[in-house]
Amino acid sequence: MTHGASFDVPASERLDPTKYLRKREGSPGGLKLKPKREEGSSPRIAAAPGSPPAKPQRSSLFWRMYDRGDLPVRVEQARHNTIRWTVELSSVDLHYYFPIFVDGLLETQEPYRMLAQRGTEELVAGAAAERLLPVIPQLVMGLRAALRSPRDDTIQSALAVLRLLVASGPDAGLALVPYYRQLLPPLSRHISDNLNLGDRMDYAQASHRGTLGDLVLATLHALERGGGADAFHHIKYQVPLYESCLRPSRVARKA
Repeated sequence: MTHGASFDVPASERLDPTKYLRKREGSPGGLKLKPKREEGSSPRIAAAPGSPPAKPQRSSLFWRMYDRGDLPVRVEQARHNTIRWTVELSSVDLHYYFPIFVDGLLETQEPYRMLAQRGTEELVAGAAAERLLPVIPQLVMGLRAALRSPRDDTIQSALAVLRLLVASGPDAGLALVPYYRQLLPPLSRHISDNLNLGDRMDYAQASHRGTLGDLVLATLHALERGGGADAFHHIKYQVPLYESCLRPSRVARKA
C-alpha cells in the first residue's frame, strides 16, 4: 500500500485582531486607519497646571493669517501684552477682520491668544456703534465655539467680548437677542460653576477676577439690561437657573 505524496503547507501569517474594525465601522480592506494629523492645524501646547484636559478644538484661521502677515496687527515689542495696529483702527474692515479675531479666541498658544483677545477688545472700543451693529451676526459662530470650549480661560474671553458688545451702544444688546439660542445654552452649564479661574491672564479684563459662575452671571446681567423688555424671558428659557437682576426674585415676592 502506497501513501500519497506529502506537501509542505506554509504557515499562514496570524494578523493582529485589534487592527480589524468592528461591525458597521466600515473601511476599505477592513483595517483600521490611523488618523492623520490635519495639515495646517493650530500649534498645540500643554494645558495649564490644574486645568481639566482640553479636548481637541477646531483649527483657527487666526494664527495662519497672522503668520502670513495678512492681519493688520503686530506684537508691540517695547511693551508687555500690547499690540500695534499697522493701519488706522477706524479704517479696519470690520466685516472681514472682526470675525477672524473672534475666531482667534480659541487660540491657546502665545502670542496668538493675546493678539486675538487684545485685538477683539480694541476693535469693539475703537469702532463706532453703527459700524459694529451690522457685524454682530458674523460674530455669533465664533463666540459660540469659544463659549463651548473646555477651557475656562477661553470661555472667560468670550464672556468679556459679549459684555463689551453690549456696552458698545444702546442697540447692541437688542441686536444680540435673536442669537441667544446659539450663545446661551453653554452658559447654562457654568452658571453655578464655582471653580476659581486662578491667576491665568485675561487680556480683555485683566482686573476682573472671580469664579467662572460669577462671570457668567455678570454677562447675563449685562444682556438682560441691554436686551429690552423681553430679554429676561429669552434668557430664562435658555438658562433655567437664571434670576432677573431687574425684577424681584420669587423668594422676595413670597416674603
